[in-house]
Amino acid sequence: AAMIEPSVKSVGIEIAHNGQVNRDDIMKDFESRNLALPAAIIRGDSSQDKVRREAMESVENKPFDLIITDPPYGIREKTGFCVDPPVVSVVKCISEDRRNGNRLLKKGGRLVAFVPNQHGDDIQLDMPSDADLQKAGLRFCQMLEQPLNDSLSRWLVEYLCIE
Repeated sequence: AAMIEPSVKSVGIEIAHNGQVNRDDIMKDFESRNLALPAAIIRGDSSQDKVRREAMESVENKPFDLIITDPPYGIREKTGFCVDPPVVSVVKCISEDRRNGNRLLKKGGRLVAFVPNQHGDDIQLDMPSDADLQKAGLRFCQMLEQPLNDSLSRWLVEYLCIE
C-alpha cells in the first residue's frame, strides 16, 4: 500500500517471534525503498482482542480500508487452541469487534485472504459460512487460484464490507 499511496497508514501483525521474522529488517526494507513506514508492527495473534485494539490505536482508532491476511497456517493450529480455519477466525473477529462497537473494516472496505489448499482438498471447508459473513457485514466477491506446484495451490479470496 505504501508503494501506491505514500499517505496510507499500514499496520503489520506478525505472530512469529523475531527468530523467524525480524521486525527491524521489515522497517529497514521500507526505509531502503523510501516508503512510508508502517504505523506499527505488532507481535501477536490478530485473533486476540488486545492485539486488534493495539492495531486500531496505531491508526487513531479508525476502521481499516483494507485488511490483507496471509495467516501463518499451522502455527496457531499446532498450539491446539485454533478451532476454526484461519479465514473463518478473521471473519469472526470482524464480527465480534463490530458487535462490540469497534469496527475493524469500514463500509466499502475489503478483506483479502490468502488460503493454501492441497490438490484434492475441498477449499470450501476453509471458508466462512454465509451466516458468519452476514454477522461480520461482509459479502463474498471472488476467489482466484494460484497453482504453486502439482499438489499445492494458494487461493486469493476477497470480501466486501457492506454494513
